[in-house]
Amino acid sequence: MEITYLIIYDITNDKIRNRLAERLECYGLERIHYSAFIGKLKRYRRNSFIEDIKNILQQEKVQLGEKRNVQIYPLFKINLRSRIVIDASKGKVRVNVEDKKEKHKARIF
Repeated sequence: MEITYLIIYDITNDKIRNRLAERLECYGLERIHYSAFIGKLKRYRRNSFIEDIKNILQQEKVQLGEKRNVQIYPLFKINLRSRIVIDASKGKVRVNVEDKKEKHKARIF
């Protein structure tokens, strides 16, 4: 069984943050923001995924005031059905609203 996860993090150490981002990409997760990834993981890979993150966070001694926080949220189908994406990265603002329960999809430009 696959579950979609949203992973967000606040890591001030560049080296640790880059290692984490590379590892999340290795798991096939998609970067949706500078410090956020989304993607599906099989349930049996969740524990090894968590261990990998813990190992990356513990690779170097934490300095005073340094942040190393990772949060993992499971997103269920009911949450994903109501996803709204507002994107202006190609010069125009696009709003994509998906309501799969209602079989309705609207794009506003």
